[in-house]
Parts: sequence; C-alpha cells; structure tokens
Amino acid sequence: MDTRELELRIGQTIIDGYRTDTGRPAVFELLGRQWDLLDDVWPPAYSPGGELHAELIPFPAMTSFLEMGSGTGIMSVLAALAGCPRVLALDLNPAAVDNTMRNARRHGVDDRVEARVSDLYAAVPPGERFDGIYWNPPFLDAPAERLDGSLWHETMFDPEYAKLRRFLVGGAGLLTPAGRVYLWFGEALGNPALIDELAAVAGLTVRELHRMTMTEVPSALARALPPEVTTGDQYEQWHLHLLELGVPA
Repeated sequence: MDTRELELRIGQTIIDGYRTDTGRPAVFELLGRQWDLLDDVWPPAYSPGGELHAELIPFPAMTSFLEMGSGTGIMSVLAALAGCPRVLALDLNPAAVDNTMRNARRHGVDDRVEARVSDLYAAVPPGERFDGIYWNPPFLDAPAERLDGSLWHETMFDPEYAKLRRFLVGGAGLLTPAGRVYLWFGEALGNPALIDELAAVAGLTVRELHRMTMTEVPSALARALPPEVTTGDQYEQWHLHLLELGVPA
C-alpha cells in the first residue's frame, strides 16, 4: 500500500469511528470551559489542536483575526476573549458556522465574532485585512479520485496539499503589514520539509512556536487507526507544530 492510499485508509477509519460514536456529547469541556457541539461538526475534544497553545498567539495585540475552518469556533472565541475586537470565522460547513456562533454567544463574545460560510477565502470581501490568520488544516494527502466531496472528506483530506497551498498564498495577501499566519500542522506520516516549501511559494518565512513530539500515536486516534500505523519503526514518532508565518521584513 503506497503512502497516499494509507493516508486515505487512516482518514476514513477516523471518520467512520467518529460517525459511529454514539457517545458524542452535545456539550464538552476543553481548556476549562464548556463548548457546544453539533452533530455534523468535527469535535476538538476528539483530536485537540492549536487551541491547546492559543496563549502563544498574540491576540491582545491584534485588531483583527481570521480563523479558517472554524468548526466549533474555539480559536475564534479565545481570540475574542483575549481582547481582539474583530474576529471573522470561516468554514465550508454551515453547521460549523452555526456552532461557532453558538459558542461565541455562550462565552459572551458574539459582538466581536462573525461567522461566514466560505470555501477558503471566498467570503472575504476585497480590502479586508487581518493581523492574524489561523488554520488547523487537513493533515492527510489522499488520491483525489477516491474522495466523495463530502464535508467529512473535506475536513480530513487535502490531495497533494492543494488547499494548504491556496490558504498560504491567499493568506499572505490578506495580512496587515505586521500580520502573521498561524498554522497547526501534523506530520502524521512524516514530511518535515513540506511547510517550508509551501511557505516559500507564498513568500512567507516560518517560525516554530511550539513542537509536540510523541513516541506513540495519541490514544484518541490509536483506537481508530489501522494496526500497521500504530506499530513498527516507520511510525514511531508523530510531530505536531504550531507555526508562525510572516512576510519577510
């Protein structure tokens, strides 16, 4: 099985495991707060990401922040709670837009947060600029012809990382002069040069804010992964990074 077929199998197994999980809560706890979760939205509690290290992002210094693929809207809410006065949350999934605003209202920041249905930056009008842009993108490559176009596949897979390329190139043009892109990215099957290569195409430099190195697959994922991914030397180390990307001075 080649790498892309294996990544397809990994992602589909995770999706199937989540969709058949009858114990999904309507409200979950993360970072000491309660969050609403709608059925058709991917739950951060299932696989936490960059929101665990949100304190490394300088939200108090920002006047505008964009979260791509907002899902439940945790990062958008955290940005508003930290003092950013204008937060825009984008997601391809209408249920995620609804979920984001529910959590903004739950935490009393719906006057600062706006959520829009958007395919990447499609819903951003010309002239809007942001001090910070964040995305926890799909980590897994997969053959495009094997995907079904569903929101679940859009959430999990990025064939040849075409969406990530578009995100970085488009984001570079939406930054204020001192603005930065923040990216949570995992090297599930190991491609440490990928972000540097894509950032160079977008004219961005990369700085690592946080690295999480694990010697075993996280338990939340291990239950859903095929045995060949959770055993053997080839997959002994998983790397997750919170990265800051900016236009060179």
